[in-house]
Amino acid sequence: MIRPSAQRKWRGVALWATVMTGTAQATETDQYFAIDKRPLDSLGALNEKVNRDILGALELVNRRTNWDSYSCQDVAHRVYQRFRISGLHKIELWAENSPRIDRVPSKKDHSHFEKHSSIYRSGRLWDWGLSFGVKATFNVAGVHMGADKLSHFFKTGWKYHQRYLALTKAGVPEREALEQLVRYGAETESSSLGLATTEVFSFGDLEANYQGFLFYRSLCQDENPRLLKTSEGWRLTRPFDWREHVSPEFDETWNNSAFTPKRWSEVRANLRRDYCERLDSDTFVEHYRFYSRYERSADDFNLRYVRELVDRGEFPRQEDFSIWTACGRSRPDFHAGAAEALAGGTSGSAGPGPENSTGGLPAPAPQYEAPRFNGSLFQPQLEAGGGGFQSAGSDWNALLRMRFVLHETVVPEDAWDAVRTPEYLLWASLNGHLALGRGPAELTLPYADLRFTPVQQRFELNNVATGDELAVGVVLLPARLTRFTTLDRSFGVEASLAGVRGRLGKRFGERQRAGVFASLALDAVGYKAALHLSDGHAFQGVHAATLVVETGAELLLGEQLRLGLVLGGGAGLSLGWDPGGGGFTAPSDLGAYAEAQVDVTRFSRLFVRGQLDALHEPGRDRTLSTPTVLGGAAFRF
Repeated sequence: MIRPSAQRKWRGVALWATVMTGTAQATETDQYFAIDKRPLDSLGALNEKVNRDILGALELVNRRTNWDSYSCQDVAHRVYQRFRISGLHKIELWAENSPRIDRVPSKKDHSHFEKHSSIYRSGRLWDWGLSFGVKATFNVAGVHMGADKLSHFFKTGWKYHQRYLALTKAGVPEREALEQLVRYGAETESSSLGLATTEVFSFGDLEANYQGFLFYRSLCQDENPRLLKTSEGWRLTRPFDWREHVSPEFDETWNNSAFTPKRWSEVRANLRRDYCERLDSDTFVEHYRFYSRYERSADDFNLRYVRELVDRGEFPRQEDFSIWTACGRSRPDFHAGAAEALAGGTSGSAGPGPENSTGGLPAPAPQYEAPRFNGSLFQPQLEAGGGGFQSAGSDWNALLRMRFVLHETVVPEDAWDAVRTPEYLLWASLNGHLALGRGPAELTLPYADLRFTPVQQRFELNNVATGDELAVGVVLLPARLTRFTTLDRSFGVEASLAGVRGRLGKRFGERQRAGVFASLALDAVGYKAALHLSDGHAFQGVHAATLVVETGAELLLGEQLRLGLVLGGGAGLSLGWDPGGGGFTAPSDLGAYAEAQVDVTRFSRLFVRGQLDALHEPGRDRTLSTPTVLGGAAFRF
């Protein structure tokens, strides 16, 4: 049985894979659950996270010899990349896992919340639209919000910004350009990020989109831009502060969403069951009064234009989906109640945020430390070794083991927080084995298995506090060259257009010296060819897919001594033409292996590997297999 925490991690892998293949998937959030379970204010942690990411982006730009050639928009794009990688929202994943963020419900209670307390719970056998869960709630300057608002702020806000630049460059007037941005946001809420997937149209998402746009515009285009080029490099003129952007419009208890009829019937039933009797409680009344007096952003264009479109009937009628409508009541005038409380000299309890917070900005602005990335951004890694190789019925042969990769750090780790989200590019990766034997007259090559990957984009989510590790990646044009003389294969080549990688790990103990992992690799759609030794005929066709799964464990016994065990297997399917096998055929490759490892130092490893390679060829009506044993030592440089 997979633990709920592991399920949520694999949801992240699935979300990434889904988006990478072109299908966007939205997530939703439920702030009603947190009204009387106030999370602690995470404003300080989120401000520091965003400012460190901005300063980190500037640090990486300034390290480049051609930093002076970067335009302000080039640098702004580098800032954007700190928060998002293709298909994954790094800032959202960080907020969902960092111990610096107080969340309601907590991680250990989240699965129970989704099944028994969320307003989105239903009796559906499978709720596809919410396959990736309902986000927990956290507190920013007194405002309750879900981590999904972070991805809307930084991702869709960037899309707004890019559209705005294109529109104004084309001569579109300012007002019309802003209107088109809001309409674009509404299109996403009506399609892939809303009604077409989760069956939810979120007005809170529209506000987060617009505020994100204002942030990106402030980097270069305001009268006082945040980014400034100096003689020493790019610098940040003033820090980012969430209180310039966040407001109760991010909270879906105040700025409620609209729904499809089916989703609304479920949400309405849950609201009636859980909250109607609590609407007059002191906690709920103060929650809404606190929001009614909250200081808003000076730029409220999105709110005004959205209301205008609602009045025209172009957007859903928001009040038709409010908790007040669900409970058969009219929405109270909380602004009047708040004014009376202030006139009477009392403001009630502190509300959901910091004591009597009104969203005002502090002075002086805090100073944030820029992360320092002293390591090389490009690091070649080489592993070479030798040993022995023996297949069934053969003598021992010399073994050459090799691995090479050029490792580029795109986003280095920032050790400020326990949750780290580095990003890498792996260039020209090569790994595999060659067996060399001596024939009657010359050297022979009875076995070869080499895998080559031109480029892999890799993202990691590591929590050093809990030992949780997650890595996902996409590869382009992976290829494999083989020679298995015991399987009647003189030469084989397999090339795919693209592939995906995923790895989930966990480390245990106070010093995390023990660990386990599971990984998968899927390559799909490409070319496959295999030349047979027996008759000289070659199979040629389409490589449909290859799936490789692997699991393992390791134990660190000292500073350098390490014991490891890896178990794995794979299967590949192809479709094509084999003249020696009766024409059209669908051969498959199968394999399994187990490898024991002993790292004596950080640079040397002893290994013993047993594996079974098999080939099924229905056209030739045969299945060939051979067990092999490999062993030796490898050295890393």
